[in-house]
Amino acid sequence: MINYYLCKYKIKILQLEKNNYLADETTRGNSGVLHGGFDTDRPVEAVLNLKGTNLWKSEILPKFKRIPRININSLILAFGKEEEVEIDKLYQRGIDNKLDPKDLFVIDREEIFRREPNVSKEVTKALLCTSSAAIDPVIATREIARSLENDADILTASEVTKITRKDNKYIVEINNDYEVIAKNVINASGHYTNIISTMADEGSFKLNTKRGEYRVLSIDETKKIHNVLFKVPKIYGKGVIVAPMLDGRTLVGPTAEDGVPIKETSLITQEKFDLIGKIGNKIMPSLDLSKTERIYSGSRSIYVDTNDFHINYGNNKEFINVAGIQSPGLSSSPAIALEVVKLLKNNNIKLIMKNE
Repeated sequence: MINYYLCKYKIKILQLEKNNYLADETTRGNSGVLHGGFDTDRPVEAVLNLKGTNLWKSEILPKFKRIPRININSLILAFGKEEEVEIDKLYQRGIDNKLDPKDLFVIDREEIFRREPNVSKEVTKALLCTSSAAIDPVIATREIARSLENDADILTASEVTKITRKDNKYIVEINNDYEVIAKNVINASGHYTNIISTMADEGSFKLNTKRGEYRVLSIDETKKIHNVLFKVPKIYGKGVIVAPMLDGRTLVGPTAEDGVPIKETSLITQEKFDLIGKIGNKIMPSLDLSKTERIYSGSRSIYVDTNDFHINYGNNKEFINVAGIQSPGLSSSPAIALEVVKLLKNNNIKLIMKNE
């Protein structure tokens, strides 16, 4: 997405991807939900979530017709008085985060069961958000990348192995083999952002790795579900869902496990497999978890100092770190990209629009 917005300017761009394919790590393990923006209390995320989701809907999705998408409501479910208090807090947070009040409602049991007749009878209250959507993040990444073929170079199987700075330029070594020279470097390398920043002597910071495991159920189970169903985020961890998928199947999960080694973000475990089943049946008792067709893991990179997005210069203004892009990173990605453009404009680089 950063590349997409930079390609609007008369500059030379090279995008490096360590893996053989784009979107093959964190993006592949993403639920694909474009969040409405009511749940985050982290200041940078709150602003960029809402702005980013609006950009997806107003600009990106209308332009890229081949990205699978669906407009779908979100229901955050409360089980008892304690969680009802959290529902009210989430509603107020959504209003504070500048969501349109016509897209956010607190609804009672009668309305919940009218919308979701198969949900647990223990549900007592819910928050309804009507501005959510879902996309396929892997196809989205590759469609956007394909559109940039005439405007930027994208190299896969190209791991950054060394970065040095000389004469106000960066010498970037790729695969311990060849070098490229850049005036500016944008470090958006997910779980490896702190490693790349330290490698370039552009500041060190700590990231935590959170892994979440999912189960995908057969198409038969999706007939029972009409909304993206969440448990209260503050209590159970953001993003615990039962949701219809774009291919007609049902997604259940994720779990949330901190401190996972970055080489193990795609692993799955029997313990979490069983926990997902328990969570899914808590939300919807009639869900048949024996119809699991696939299992996979996703991951989030957490910027430890603030637990928020970190989009800022390194030790030099020519080096920009885009770190800690946890959920709602997918929703926020167009807005994150525009923040990067803003930082580039502030470091004296000449950004001239191509249509000027």
